[in-house]
Amino acid sequence: MKYFFSILCVVHVSSVQSQTVPPQIDQSCIECHDKETAKGSLDLTALKFDLADFATRQRWIRIHDRVEKGEMPPKAEDLPAEQRAALVKSLSSSIHAVDHAEVIAHGRGPLRRLNRDEYEQNLRDVLQLPSLDIRDMLPEDREGHHFNKASETLDISRVQLTAYLDAAEAALRAAMITADKPPPVTKFLAVGTNLFPSNDTFGERAAMFFAKNNQAINLAKEDAKKATHDEQIELALFRSAHWPYYGYPKGFIARLPGDYKVRFSARAVLQQAGHKLVAAKQAVPMTFRARKPSGPDVSGDVRATGGIMDVPPEKTTFETIIRLLPGETFEYSLLGLPVPLARNVKGGPPTYRYPPFPEGGQPGVAFQWLEVEGPISAETWPPASHRVLFGDSPTNDAKALLRRFVKLAAREPITEETLKTFDDLIQSRLNEKAPFNEAMLAGYKAFLCSGHFLYLREPEHEDDHFAIASRLSHFLTNTRPDAALSELAAQKQLRDDAVLKGETERLVSSSGFERFIRSFTDYWLNLRHIRRDEPDIRLYPEYRFDDYLVESMELETRAFVTAMIRDNLPAKVLVDADFVFANDRLAKHYALPPLGGSAMRKITLPKDSALGGLLTQAALLKVTANGTTTSPVVRGAWIMERLVGEPPPPPPSSVPAVEPDIPIGAWKQVKASLGSTVLAMITLTRLPPTLMPAASCWMAAASKTFRN
Repeated sequence: MKYFFSILCVVHVSSVQSQTVPPQIDQSCIECHDKETAKGSLDLTALKFDLADFATRQRWIRIHDRVEKGEMPPKAEDLPAEQRAALVKSLSSSIHAVDHAEVIAHGRGPLRRLNRDEYEQNLRDVLQLPSLDIRDMLPEDREGHHFNKASETLDISRVQLTAYLDAAEAALRAAMITADKPPPVTKFLAVGTNLFPSNDTFGERAAMFFAKNNQAINLAKEDAKKATHDEQIELALFRSAHWPYYGYPKGFIARLPGDYKVRFSARAVLQQAGHKLVAAKQAVPMTFRARKPSGPDVSGDVRATGGIMDVPPEKTTFETIIRLLPGETFEYSLLGLPVPLARNVKGGPPTYRYPPFPEGGQPGVAFQWLEVEGPISAETWPPASHRVLFGDSPTNDAKALLRRFVKLAAREPITEETLKTFDDLIQSRLNEKAPFNEAMLAGYKAFLCSGHFLYLREPEHEDDHFAIASRLSHFLTNTRPDAALSELAAQKQLRDDAVLKGETERLVSSSGFERFIRSFTDYWLNLRHIRRDEPDIRLYPEYRFDDYLVESMELETRAFVTAMIRDNLPAKVLVDADFVFANDRLAKHYALPPLGGSAMRKITLPKDSALGGLLTQAALLKVTANGTTTSPVVRGAWIMERLVGEPPPPPPSSVPAVEPDIPIGAWKQVKASLGSTVLAMITLTRLPPTLMPAASCWMAAASKTFRN
């Protein structure tokens, strides 16, 4: 499997065969596919055999595939096996010859634009801003062949180019500093009752309380002022951070954007009857969530930050880095714990009941203290990002600065003739009395949105090693070549098979390969849609507000595909493997022996296990279902398309759509609520990709109406 990524096809010039329609077409196909009959809307008398035309060639490829599979003509006697084989061979030879000649003339892959993930990562690397976030400023890339790197879908328009210009400017301004010294550092310490914004939370005392000597304390009997600084008081938390919830250190708000260092002491505990604490039997995973310090009805961004930490039963000091925006704080986000159930007793106000404790007690985390320091400044000032733009020492030499920046940003040498365009742009801004830094940013922005940066090209000649380096690096790490690969390109060594294989294996083993895995599985296996449909909690209560389970499912599949490539596993493990990847939450979900910790690890399965391979992984079962029911037809079509590579043909136009099998009365209610237009969309058995997100929303609305 790994060596698939080491292949660079070496093509040899071959003559293009004369393009003539194979005689079997006239003998066996015209009768059903002429102007008068045109079965399947195919008129072969009007279809030219001009294989140089891409669209025409694609139609002949489909004809070749249908003939090869025996689907056309449908009756075997209409085209005997010997003639069928000859027709397939003739079509295959003609198509291959034209395609081969096109590769020789224009390269295997045409010029293509960086997709928005690649563009963001390129800017992060060039500007030395690892946390730069400009991806969502760019339009979503279209999908082709179940991936977002297909040349024919990565077109560009005036609107897209404007978005790239805006994103480049935002990145450059994030890299440039305007102050002479680092921003002031805030230091914050929380102990005692300052560890939480209130004395209780949703779910009452079972969900959270303050404790001393392993027993909940009665705050009414405590000195409130002393309790805020009492280092013997622990915050005991037993619920996940899902609505309704707000649980952050009292009094901390980030005034400036940036990275903040968080240190805290905590231990995993079990809550016993009477709100007593004992040591837990295994670690409890947690993270932090950045958010505005509002109430439980949070509006705006709530995002995980700081990574996952496994809190053990012993008191342990943790340190992590979180990313905050101005006006944000952060909340404790324990993973895999209960979320209190909302209920209205006799029509009264909502109350939130904590679920019954599991046998042995309810796991949670007890916090002893927490401190925050930030924003973290660069070790040197100005920071590295600013020095990328303006060098190590102040200068007003615009040409020198431009050439320095282009040398850092470009993926291959740029000629002086090309640079003159950017020189002229900078000079024109200076002539208009623009500040020097602003004029330089205009030139940098123009380069970052030019074809020299925004596009990847195909190697055009024998010694075009920089193009090879860029293609390889963007394929395997979603970004520009690193220093080692660029040096090999400069030395013209990337046509050497051993060197190319070595670089491929190095990139596959690098941390940047995780970006390939995420992008590849997001599109090939649809993992980017894993949260698209919320399972019905009455049918699947294990999914209720359990983001940790969904996240663990996603990590399992990514770890599995990573192992397939890095460990060079055979393709058969896609459907039959004697192992799974699991953590503490997935082990419980799959009824495996208990595991401790959030990290994915390889688990050998017993011989009679129903698990193993992609098809039994929870993530893939979820993305091929709608949250309420599963369909063998939908799932089978998915397997044919994604794994076998032979998607089923579209249904005949004469076959009507199947309406959902629900009671007539409820169906009338859905019709009345949603209207006939939306209903028609819901009942479609096959939808184009562009309509799937809207259809999912309509399906959710229909499901909600039906349940109500």
